[in-house]
Amino acid sequence: MKNKLLVAIVGICTAVCTIAADYAYTEKLYADRIAENELYESLDADPHALYAGFTVEEFGEGYAKPSSVFGKVVMDIPIINQYPELPIGCEVTSATAVLQYLGFEIDKLTLTDNYLKWDDNFTYDENMVSHGPDPKRVFAGNPYDWGYGCYAPVLAETMNRFFADQKADFKALVMDEINSADIEKLINEGVPLIVWASIDMKPYKYDSPSEWVINGTNRTFTWLGNSHTLVLCGYDSNCYYFMDCNDKDEITPYPKESFLKRFKENGCQCVAVKDYRNYSE
Repeated sequence: MKNKLLVAIVGICTAVCTIAADYAYTEKLYADRIAENELYESLDADPHALYAGFTVEEFGEGYAKPSSVFGKVVMDIPIINQYPELPIGCEVTSATAVLQYLGFEIDKLTLTDNYLKWDDNFTYDENMVSHGPDPKRVFAGNPYDWGYGCYAPVLAETMNRFFADQKADFKALVMDEINSADIEKLINEGVPLIVWASIDMKPYKYDSPSEWVINGTNRTFTWLGNSHTLVLCGYDSNCYYFMDCNDKDEITPYPKESFLKRFKENGCQCVAVKDYRNYSE
């Protein structure tokens, strides 16, 4: 009789504990969803935004999800220094780090020599007005020597030429108008983001030598002095974490507010790689 009573008591206690745990878990899910909605509202952001036609969850398919330790999430991105060979090559160096993270055997010089298209044809007309290439279509300058750099579409095309050559089922995509809530959700999914900001998140410089007329057009272009490209690979409550190829030997944190300001000033440019190997529409 006593044994039956003990079994009954244990059973009741187990049931109560299970119900309590389920309730606590449900409450946490509800609280997390409320916090997420409030975050999107505070950013005036669309919680249903698509990037290159994908939801955040769809974009993360095929990626290993990084762990969160006390609210800090950081991916183990290879650290690559752009110096000394590529003093102007932060974009292609960042792309190389992401490719290595995805498992490809590629170095920054091979990617530069074989897949990046650059144009260092800058000239002056009779009025001493500078004319040069469009950084949205080609790398403006010579990454080994001097120049300015390129924007997101050029880097995506560079990576896609590499993927095509490797017959790899990946595609680099430009992530237009990405907001900070989705940045963190993509990091949670394990997706590293190549982003355009500034060196050490310092203010941009607006120097007249960084202004030219795009070749074949009447359109004037101004390159933001101090511009820099990095791999955004983590976050915590105060900072974003980056693979910063500007002579940094470890993953580098910068305050969220500082990065988001520079990121917005540089057009919210972002490139990420979609893994199509197991994707089904």
